[in-house]
This record gives sequence, C-alpha cells and structure tokens, in this order.
Amino acid sequence: MLQSRHAHVICIGAGAAGLYFSTLCHEALVLERNDRPGRKLLITGGGGCNFTHDLPPSELSLHYPDRRTFVSPALHAHGADAIRARFRSLSIDSVVREDGKVFPRGNDARDVLSALEEASGTIVTGCHVEEVHRKDGLFAIDTDRGVFISDILVIATGGLSYPSTGSTGDGYDFARSLGHTIVPPRPALCRLELESALPECEGISLGEVGLDLDGHKASGPLLFTRTGVSGPAAMNLSRYATGGSVLRICFRDVEEAAIRSLEGRRKAVNAMASAFSLPDRLVRALLPSVMDKTIAQLTKGDLKICARMLNGFSSPCSTSGCMKGATVTRGGVCVDEVDRRTFASRLCPGLYIIGEALDVDGECGGYNLTFAFASAYAAAGAIASR
Repeated sequence: MLQSRHAHVICIGAGAAGLYFSTLCHEALVLERNDRPGRKLLITGGGGCNFTHDLPPSELSLHYPDRRTFVSPALHAHGADAIRARFRSLSIDSVVREDGKVFPRGNDARDVLSALEEASGTIVTGCHVEEVHRKDGLFAIDTDRGVFISDILVIATGGLSYPSTGSTGDGYDFARSLGHTIVPPRPALCRLELESALPECEGISLGEVGLDLDGHKASGPLLFTRTGVSGPAAMNLSRYATGGSVLRICFRDVEEAAIRSLEGRRKAVNAMASAFSLPDRLVRALLPSVMDKTIAQLTKGDLKICARMLNGFSSPCSTSGCMKGATVTRGGVCVDEVDRRTFASRLCPGLYIIGEALDVDGECGGYNLTFAFASAYAAAGAIASR
C-alpha cells in the first residue's frame, strides 16, 4: 500500500496523450487506473495504429471542426513530420498510405505502445484516482493506493468513448472540481442509427457516396449495419447528430430520363443496379415497390420514386447508445478555459489538460492521435520552461 508521496509533476492517465507526455517529461509520475497503459491505443486504426496524417500543419487544422483556431498552434509546433520523427527516434519507422494516413511500418499498434512504454518515465498502474484537490499551491490526488502530492498536475484521462478500455470520464470530474466547465460529452466518429434502417443491407459497403446531415456534408465510403450506417463518411458526420437530425444519402446522381433509357425488358431493380454500379440487394431494399416490374412497366410515379431514392434516401438518425463504440468523444473541458499554446489552465495555476479530455474532436484519419501527441508536446515544453 503506497503512502503519501510527492512528485513535482503528476499526470493522470496513461493513454496516448499521457504516454507521449511521459516520454518528454521523465520527471512526471503517471497514474493509470488500468493494469496496463494504452489499451485504447491498441485498437486504433484497426489494430494498426494510424497515428497521424501526412499533411502540413495548416491543412491538418482543417480536420478539427469548430476547433481549427484552437489546435493550430500545437499542430504548427509539433505536426505530422515532428511526430513521425519522434517515433523514428523511438525506433518506430512509419509509412504513408495513398490516403495520407500514417502507420507504423510493421502495421502493429503493439509496437507503438511498447516504444512509448519503454521511453516513458514512472507509471503506476492499477491506481484509481478518486478525487483531486488544490490547497496551498499544491495538488492532492486521493487514490486507492494512497495520496499523491504534486506541484503540477496534468489531466490526460481521455473522454468517454470505448469505456471498456478505461475511458470513464473521470477527468471531467477532476477538472470540474478545479473550477473548469465541462461541455456535455457526446459520441463522435461513430455509427449513425437510422430510424428507417435497412437491415437487409447489413454488410454492404459502398466506395463513394454523398451524405448530408442537417446541412453538414461529407463524402466517402459507407458501410451498412443492421441498425444504420457506418464508415468514414457517416462517422465524420456523427458529431453533428442530435435528437431531431435527418440523414440524407445520395447513392448516385440519377435523372428519371437515365432510368427510362435502360433496356425495357430487364427487371428494373437489376437494370438500375447494373447501370449505376450499386449492389442488387441495396436497390431491392430501396425500391420494393418496383421489385417485380421491368423498366418498360415503370410509371411516371415509379420513375420519380426511383430517382428520389437513389439521389436522396433519407431517415431520422441519432447516435443514441453509441458511446461505447465511438472512436472519440465530442465535448469535455471547455477550450476557452485553456491556453492553446501551453494547454495550461486559465483558471487553476499549475494545471494542464491535454488530449481527448478537452472539447476537441478530429475527423477519421489519425487526427485525434495527432492532437493528443501535439498537446502533450506543448504541455511538456511549457512545464520544462517553468
């Protein structure tokens, strides 16, 4: 059982941000509730760990909706090139895929985690932080393994997404107790649940579709689930979903005349699927009213329905119940209360908040890990200069 212990710097959380911070600030003592650090890191990029995106800082910042100004200084100070160089110094070479995503050459998140662990300072695992207090210029961190005292405290606890990896939202309580405002957390980069789901299309994957969610647009691959849709296009829009949201899917930009011009004797569903490069199963699900008709038998009303469904299938949607499978959390510590260059609290001297604990969420493609590392770098540099 650990007794009261003092460290100049204590970091709560050994996820991506906390581990990266620890490799840069060896004097920091890191407290981690899980029995091993980096559990969420192991599942990123499908287990391959897409840890950044090959773009210059000015373009990287465009992939953080509503937070471009806030993330810009950190990305300019420590962007994709710097992150790749940092991992190279830790013996992790990386490769850039055609879509710009950067992965470790071995395509194994375990290599990245092992490199970070080996380069880190002291990490106390299996340590559940219960409360945080500040008194007389010091932080007191009450844990189930004793009380830790520090001059500087870093909150790197992540958000609420994937709670099975240890993301419980505790950091929000710690930040709130130290005076910070918490923007209500919601799932982001997750599937969209559709009221008019197409369960018969489960497993169908489309290469390029256009989506519109309440005026927010995205395009890219789409995957049908039993209860809705997933894939990068849908996930990038999920952050905007509210209780009254409607998703519109444009499968193909098709005019009625183009449908009418197809071979008249062919079954309408088969002809449209072939002509517009769509799966038969999807077209049947979208257009059950013309299932048994040939092209020649389609009425003007049928043609309108066909064109409308292919151009703009729509359904009420939500992300209700999706937090446990969300890649990242939207919401968290209000960024107006944090210095965007150092990630120091504007309200509580000696406090720093980094990574997903903040109200920052990026798009699919390595952007959220990029911010975790960049914010950790900024905080480590600021602490070193104190």
